[in-house]
Amino acid sequence: MTDRTPRSRTRRLRVGVVAAALVALSAAAPALAMPRAAAPTAPISGSGSSWAGNAVDDWKAAIKAQSVTVNYNNAGSSQGRKDFANGLADFAVSEIPYTGDTADPKDNVRPDFSYAMLPVVAGGTAFMYNLKVTGQQFKELKLDQLTLAKIFSGQITQWNDPAIKATNPGKAIPQQRITVVVRADGSGATAQFTLWMLRQFPAQYKALCSTTGGCDGKHATSYFPTKNLSNFVAQTGSVGVTTYTSNTEYTINYDEYSYAQNLGFPSAQIKNAAGYFTLPDQYAVAVALTQAKINNNKASDNYLSQDLAAVYPYKDPRSYPLSAYSYMIEPTETRGNFDKAKGTTLAYFEQFVLCEGQQTMGRLGYSPLPMNLVLAALDQVQKVPGIGADTKAKIAATKNGVKTGGANPCNNPTFKPGDSPSNNQLIKSAPFPEGCDAACQAPWINAIGTGGPGKNPTGNGTGTTGGTGTSGPGTTGTGGDGTGAGPGAGPAAGGTSCDPVTGLCTGDQGSGAGTGDPNASANPYNLTRQKTWGTAQLALLISALLVALLVLGPPIAARALDGGTRAPRRVAGTPPVSADPPAPPTASPGAP
Repeated sequence: MTDRTPRSRTRRLRVGVVAAALVALSAAAPALAMPRAAAPTAPISGSGSSWAGNAVDDWKAAIKAQSVTVNYNNAGSSQGRKDFANGLADFAVSEIPYTGDTADPKDNVRPDFSYAMLPVVAGGTAFMYNLKVTGQQFKELKLDQLTLAKIFSGQITQWNDPAIKATNPGKAIPQQRITVVVRADGSGATAQFTLWMLRQFPAQYKALCSTTGGCDGKHATSYFPTKNLSNFVAQTGSVGVTTYTSNTEYTINYDEYSYAQNLGFPSAQIKNAAGYFTLPDQYAVAVALTQAKINNNKASDNYLSQDLAAVYPYKDPRSYPLSAYSYMIEPTETRGNFDKAKGTTLAYFEQFVLCEGQQTMGRLGYSPLPMNLVLAALDQVQKVPGIGADTKAKIAATKNGVKTGGANPCNNPTFKPGDSPSNNQLIKSAPFPEGCDAACQAPWINAIGTGGPGKNPTGNGTGTTGGTGTSGPGTTGTGGDGTGAGPGAGPAAGGTSCDPVTGLCTGDQGSGAGTGDPNASANPYNLTRQKTWGTAQLALLISALLVALLVLGPPIAARALDGGTRAPRRVAGTPPVSADPPAPPTASPGAP
């Protein structure tokens, strides 16, 4: 006879629930923990910037762990652009484009195929030096920008020059000749540095060109001239320049901040337009580049390229004036040895660089790209022929995550899920320099979106700010956090709407100013790796639950099978009680 008692039905229900949960979790966990799609196998090779070389090396190593091979020759931006144009490299990295007012007239090789530019990292040109004061390595050198221009134009040649002593009061700087170490090869670092001299200190730049005959005084150059400058030494590549400096006392050079950091040598603190001495860390660079004007003409070969004219004189006390973006140059059609298989790898690599690759940039001595510039760059990635479906899906997921605000699938450290991609979290968490009191900070805290001034002190467009200051005048240290939030600024003249963080504009170009909300509240955000909640995290949770149920499931199921029919606990002194129900009475012999 079938047991249809309530107890048996309850028992079967319990067993069914446990079994269903185990089956569901067993099916769900593998799906959610599905391994990433197969990485592309065609190796690619690039050439170019050594200024960005440490960043590229970091990305190469990280992508190698995914079995993707990327080779890179950090021969300098000029050589990289030539190699790319001549079909000797699948991509190039450069701080300057092929054409425009920042291009070097000496570099006249152009690609005969279609290509696109995309920013890949930000950074600051630092001035690493090797100087001892009273027998100890001097780590607090401060220079104003005019003095810097005079040193690199050959007009100041002694370490104890009055101009240097004026910004380093009380320091026993020795009477020694300055050895200026510059790049021997064509480089984006030289191009950006001489462009700064040309725009900020044209008299000093013309003096350099006149003395050496190596430039015309009207254009920046990628090849630093040294003729007739007896205290100048030229070395090849960023490694050559910085190695020579580290091994030679009384030297100073220019190159990306990461090289000085790697060698453990100090860089000069440079006085910005607000009167504070800063170093090119990730915060100070992020601040400065809020003033970069980005080319918004999508029909231009130089789309997304930078104009730094408003960066140099920016008056946020946290800004580092010699900040810039570095770019990757990609083909947008197959040609020569570059086929769709290589395109699959290149697009995969670029997507990684723009997202996960930005995580380590601050630690290396660079500054990660703001999220809205990342989004524009990802559109450029989709122009690469042969881009894989997996890469397209990642780009779509990033855009959707930013749009919905629910996650940060790109894992870019400048972006906080739910916030605007224009709000660079680096800027929100940037400290003010020591010596910048409440009155100094106020215009930058009462700011639009991410820390820009309520009224732009420079009068050039609208911007948001943040960054670091190493010291106030005559001191060294870091101050408290300064952040800001508020509505965006008014549109620029001519109907232009410009992103205040990157300078990326839409519509006709123009200029204008706007005001921030004076009642905006500070909302500091601690810049750490984004703890996003996505498929990977859910898979881990499901897997943990599955393991727990596999361990605990059998005893739970056994208990369910018992259905609560176990014998009651025996009380001492009482006879054992059978767990079986009593047998029905039987008839006695002879009973009627």
